[in-house]
Amino acid sequence: MAEGLRAHHATYILSIGSGNGSSSVTGADGLMIYDLKNTCDGWATDLKLKLVMGTESGEGHGLEISQVTWESKDSTAYRYVIKNGDGNGRAEQMRGEARKAGGKVTVTADQPAQAQAELPDDTLFPLAHTRELLKQAAAGETVFTANYFDGTASTEAMQASAVIGTGETDWSGLPKPFPALKGVTSYPVGLAFYQGDQADGTPDSEQTMRLYDNGVIGALTFSLGNIKIRAVLDSLQLLPDSGC
Repeated sequence: MAEGLRAHHATYILSIGSGNGSSSVTGADGLMIYDLKNTCDGWATDLKLKLVMGTESGEGHGLEISQVTWESKDSTAYRYVIKNGDGNGRAEQMRGEARKAGGKVTVTADQPAQAQAELPDDTLFPLAHTRELLKQAAAGETVFTANYFDGTASTEAMQASAVIGTGETDWSGLPKPFPALKGVTSYPVGLAFYQGDQADGTPDSEQTMRLYDNGVIGALTFSLGNIKIRAVLDSLQLLPDSGC
C-alpha cells in the first residue's frame, strides 16, 4: 500500500457544487487537469485549474490555479510552485521547499517573500499524507488526523482531519465507465484543514472526495471562500511504468 500510487493523467469537469454558500454566484464552468508522474526517486505533480463563475449581475469572474510539486519517495523532501490568478494576467506566486533532517522539518520560501520556519516533526507532505490515508482506510480506520504541509498556507503547517467511509469496489458514482478503475477499491473521504489555533473548531477549508487505492480521485468537492466547486472525473490515463 505504501507505494500503491499509480502515475496518471486525469481531467475533471468543474461545476457549482450542491449547498453553494454564495447566492450571487449562479454557475461555474471549468476544467482541471492533474498529472502524477513517477520520477523514480520521487513523485512529480502538475495541477492546472481554470474556472469561470457567473453572477446575478451577468459578470463573469475567472480563476486560474497552477500547482507544480515534487516529493521524494522517502518523504524527506518537498518542493512546490503555486500560482493563483484571476484569469486577467494578475497572479500571486508561492515557491519554496521543505526538508526533514535530524528530526526537524524546515521549510524555506523565496516567494512571495523570503521566509523560513520550522514545522512539527511529524508533518506529512501531500503524497505521504495520501499514502497514509489509504493505509488507514485499508485497515478499517474511520478517522485520521495529521499535521500537513503543501505550501498553500505560506510556511505554516495545517492540521488535516479526515473522516473515512466504507470502501467500495467499482464505485457507481462515476459518470461513465473507466476501465483503469475496474476492480479498484475507493473510499469516501471528508477532509477539514485547520491553520493555527482554531479554538472554535471551524476549519479554514474543507474537501470531500472519492479516493481510489491507486491514488486517483474520482470526484472532488472543494471550497473557494463560501463557494463550493465540484470536480468530476472526465478522462483518465494510467501512465506506463517509468522503469525504475
